[in-house]
Amino acid sequence: MTDVVIQEPAVIVGEKVAGEAAKVRKQLEQLIRKVNTSAFDIADLLYSVKKNGYYEGFATFQEYIKTLDIKLRKAQYLCRMNEVMEAIGKTREQYEPLGVAKLREITSLNINDIWINPQTHEEVAIRSFVIGFVEKGQDMTFDEVKQHVRTLKGLVGDDNIMFVHFSIKKSVLDNVVRPALESAKVHIGSVGKDDEGVSQDASDGAALEVIAVEYLTSDNEAVNNLEKGETDAGRDSDNQEE
Repeated sequence: MTDVVIQEPAVIVGEKVAGEAAKVRKQLEQLIRKVNTSAFDIADLLYSVKKNGYYEGFATFQEYIKTLDIKLRKAQYLCRMNEVMEAIGKTREQYEPLGVAKLREITSLNINDIWINPQTHEEVAIRSFVIGFVEKGQDMTFDEVKQHVRTLKGLVGDDNIMFVHFSIKKSVLDNVVRPALESAKVHIGSVGKDDEGVSQDASDGAALEVIAVEYLTSDNEAVNNLEKGETDAGRDSDNQEE
């Protein structure tokens, strides 16, 4: 008698993986929406504190922020988002769909500035660009928004901002690099004031530039002295011969 072989239904691996991938993506999207909503809620409250002066008992809004479990820089850009959006007459329902990342870039622009077209020399208010970004930003990628913002700031070509990443020992960072940067900042002095009238220090990048220029200047002087035979060793040798 011929045995009857019953085959198990084939498992379609591709469909199973695709189903799991879709499930995970949905979960991610839900969590991201929650995170974004939370960020905008925090922004609303922070701006309310700053606008209405609810930081009584603290010298400045910044001092108030330092008592909260949030990074100062993050609190500042979240608050600025609301400040700029209110200034251009946009409601949360209009700008929230763009997300925090895009809005952080957009609101880094000064809406009181004027952009001058390098080709036509036409003057255009930055405010109009910011309004345009909010209205059309959902159809733009983050990189597109970022590039447009950099162009409006004039950060193109040789003036483009570059980011340098390198590793260093903690001991060197704490005992050499940071003290050197702070010393350079003191040398540079205040670079302006924020909207609370608090003086602002130069950035780490500006401080590093000052240090590098100083090193190159000193190095060039050493090279020139070497070419002239004016090294310390040479002078010591001359003194010994005398």
